[in-house]
Amino acid sequence: MLTGSAMQEKTVPSFASIWSGFHKKALRERQNQLRLVYPTLFPSAPSQTNQSAHSNTESDADSLLTRGGGSAASLVGLNVDVVEWSEDFPVTGLDEKVADNMIENCIGTMGLPVGLALNFVINGTPTVIPMVVEEPSVVAAVSGAAKTISTFGGGFTATTSERNIIFAQVVIMDVADVNVAAEAIRARSQEVIDIANSFVPNMLARGGGVVGVTVRVQPRVGATNRPRKPREVNVVGGGESDSWLVVHLHLDVCDAMGANAASTVSEGVAPFLSQWVGGRIGLRIVSNLCVERLAKATFRMPLAKMAYKSFTGRQVASRMIEAVEWANDDPFRASTHNKGIMNGVDAVAVATGQDWRAIEAAAHAWAAGCGQETDKAFYKPLTHYWVEADEGVELADGSDEGLYFCGEMEMPISVGTKGGVLKTNPVYTYTLGMMGNPDSKGLARAMISVGLAQNFAALRALTTEGIQKGHMSLHARNIAIAAGAPAHAINECVAYMVESGRVNQTIAKEYLLAHEIHTTLVTQDTLSDPKNAPRAPSTFYIEATLPDASESLTLNIAFETLGDKPIHLLLSSNTQPSDLCKALFNSRFDHTWIMSTLSILDKIELSTIQPGRSNRILVKKLKLLSVLLNMLVRSMVSQWPSETRRLVDRIVNLAVRSGRVDASALHGKARALSVVNGIHARTASTGSVKEAALQAGRPLLLAMWQVFELRVLQWVGHAPLAATLLETQLEILKALTEDLSGAGSGALKHNSSPLSKSFSNPEESSGSDDEPLMMKSAISKKQDPDQMVRTLFHLIEKHSRRFQTSLFLLCDASSHDQNLLTTPRLQLLKSVGDLMAWEQMCAHDVSTARLARDLASLLYYSVRADGPHVEMELDFVSKDGNGFVFWLLNTVGEVGIRGIVTEELERNPTSTAVLEWLKDSTQDDGISGKRDLEVAFRSINLHSLFRTQILEYIQIVSKERDIVKVIEESGMEIFNKDTLLLVTRLYRQYYDVLEFF
Repeated sequence: MLTGSAMQEKTVPSFASIWSGFHKKALRERQNQLRLVYPTLFPSAPSQTNQSAHSNTESDADSLLTRGGGSAASLVGLNVDVVEWSEDFPVTGLDEKVADNMIENCIGTMGLPVGLALNFVINGTPTVIPMVVEEPSVVAAVSGAAKTISTFGGGFTATTSERNIIFAQVVIMDVADVNVAAEAIRARSQEVIDIANSFVPNMLARGGGVVGVTVRVQPRVGATNRPRKPREVNVVGGGESDSWLVVHLHLDVCDAMGANAASTVSEGVAPFLSQWVGGRIGLRIVSNLCVERLAKATFRMPLAKMAYKSFTGRQVASRMIEAVEWANDDPFRASTHNKGIMNGVDAVAVATGQDWRAIEAAAHAWAAGCGQETDKAFYKPLTHYWVEADEGVELADGSDEGLYFCGEMEMPISVGTKGGVLKTNPVYTYTLGMMGNPDSKGLARAMISVGLAQNFAALRALTTEGIQKGHMSLHARNIAIAAGAPAHAINECVAYMVESGRVNQTIAKEYLLAHEIHTTLVTQDTLSDPKNAPRAPSTFYIEATLPDASESLTLNIAFETLGDKPIHLLLSSNTQPSDLCKALFNSRFDHTWIMSTLSILDKIELSTIQPGRSNRILVKKLKLLSVLLNMLVRSMVSQWPSETRRLVDRIVNLAVRSGRVDASALHGKARALSVVNGIHARTASTGSVKEAALQAGRPLLLAMWQVFELRVLQWVGHAPLAATLLETQLEILKALTEDLSGAGSGALKHNSSPLSKSFSNPEESSGSDDEPLMMKSAISKKQDPDQMVRTLFHLIEKHSRRFQTSLFLLCDASSHDQNLLTTPRLQLLKSVGDLMAWEQMCAHDVSTARLARDLASLLYYSVRADGPHVEMELDFVSKDGNGFVFWLLNTVGEVGIRGIVTEELERNPTSTAVLEWLKDSTQDDGISGKRDLEVAFRSINLHSLFRTQILEYIQIVSKERDIVKVIEESGMEIFNKDTLLLVTRLYRQYYDVLEFF
């Protein structure tokens, strides 16, 4: 029995299971994943008709789609509703009305990208860290460095000062004797503390307040020794004193940044200090050099694991240490070294509503040695790296065993998670929420870890391959965006500039103008407060290396967890699929199968007479995603037919009603489907693999369709093509869930499908949709020849919808010049794909493996129609109707088929039991079931045995001439005709049936 933990396929760190491949996802896909990971921050809006959502009638379900605030689709058996998330994501720009009240002379707002730094493990806790930065490579760099350190070093160890102390400064001027005055104030320190705390009673009540007083006598050299400007007149008083009298009030600000509190305290205490020492009140202000509010981050990882690109770990470590040594000796280098650190720290500060200017000032003052016990000679780097050995390890020449690369960074960080502007801008609620709503110390620990990671990444790149290669691509990306490239065209615009070696806006605009590409817009808004408890999402992760690509193809789909614990389904070259994975897809589903599928998809790739776009990886992802989606639906409908059909019907209904399959209504946005996070969606841990598959299958199916839709809408910039792709995929899903046999109470007629009303041409069908295609009675009764041919063509037409040839060709079309993809051309291309799917169906049905299985089903179940298995549907009828077996049944007959295979088995005996059963099928003792027949039939040459019938069948059903005719149409001249003709041949070759065509 599977427990909850057993269902969680493989124990992996959160950053490896949930966030892997996050940077390769579409923007809306990332946003939807965040809704799953943080349901209390980004909740879905459940239907207000939840109580009636579980109706099994079509009318009740339809009413749910039109009432209330969301669309719903029942997950029968799980008591789960499907709803639509709001179109808008709340991490968006500041409202102008709010902005107008924040600063003076406001004229508008500016937007900056909000990214997520991933892979951080800080003090053993996986942490997601938001960053706001316009500079490319910063987020990617810190995430990559964090992954290395978290994977091989266990993450970062971060600490902060015990209390959040800042300094409120008061300077007293014109004092007769500074040293005497200083001693007088020191003697009354407790009185100063009591007076100061009277101005911050609330902070005192929370455990903070002024906790100490320091009186500093600072040498005053500026008035007398600084260089003078020509014609400068000295008007500064107090020139006779050679020292400053400065009082520091040590203020524990709890979780606030504390600047306002410091100003309040300093201004309140100043009159008392002035009166006591007889001086004049000078400045009263906070100091941003908060040396009693330090944050420190360290890491330690095996030296060998520092290996990067073609460099060994020892080489990388020595070069990074050399780089820091140079920065220690050269302030010109140190300033750039620290600027890179602050790229990361400031980005987190901006994202979380902190005073990044104060943090920056403190960092540079600290780097210059200010506030430290040992003053530095000049400006120094903030980080330090070294290699150390485990205690007792005997060092061997050239060996890295027992050696560790260590890093450290420390600096003052004054941040707050209470008060200030945090409540003014609602975005900070979401950014801090994604971090787990840390206190101020937790936020400082995150910032210092990001700073160290940023420096680690920068030095590793600088000392190995350099940064220009990565920076150039990222810089080109910003140039493409600035030039007006829409989301779907950015990759190809970048590729064009990088390959040509010319990266500037002029080149980008020329490229975009030449291809007549237009921009698309997406709007955003805010969501209401959440009420549902958070639950970690489950994930489905696939990684495969493409033979012709420089990067891996990854799919990482987050879906809602319905059980007690999340399920993580992983498939890569070094992980084997679990029983749950195989139950959801099929028994052959593994990494080898994925690689084989990708290889086949490469062979049937559509080409044109014009060069293609630079988005082939995206096209491959779309194809693979469609294959996996269809596999999942096929597997689920065989195990839970009525539930799966109902769920697919709801998905189709939502798409049709929302206009997503109407090209005129496509505006680049998608309505995300989600499983409601309410109590109805929660089910207890299950025992069997099948029950676990039921829990995972429903939300995974929803998520896979959602990801497919999002990627089409974001990456396919041609609206008619995007609409056609979505329509085609929905047609396939409907075809996969239709009960083509007409048997059983769960049968869904084609005319009841929403798609049938939108896409079907009634003239294409050659029989009644209400008439079952193949009934059990057909086994014992042959049909009229004309009726048989009509039924046969209807069978092939319906089954061929399940094949994906049209979708593959349309996916490939997105890689070509979209100005040439007119609507008539798309229709012709889809027609070719439909005809090729017909041919694929015919080839598939006469393949040896398929014939053996379906003939075994026919003969085994035909004799049991009046026995105890009368309710058992014929496999070849109810699941995957075999046109050739139907043809045999009506031309040779069941008795004739039995006689032919019996005679062949007598000549080539492989199983005496099967042979005896075929001669007298009333006896069950000889065989254990249909599988014995299938094994026996595989041992004989079925192609040779039924060669005449196969040739007759192909002559009647083949539409190869129609394919050639459509390819010769005038609108198809942009496509490579040889490639199109090769597709059908490759299918026949794959099924090993070329000899019959």
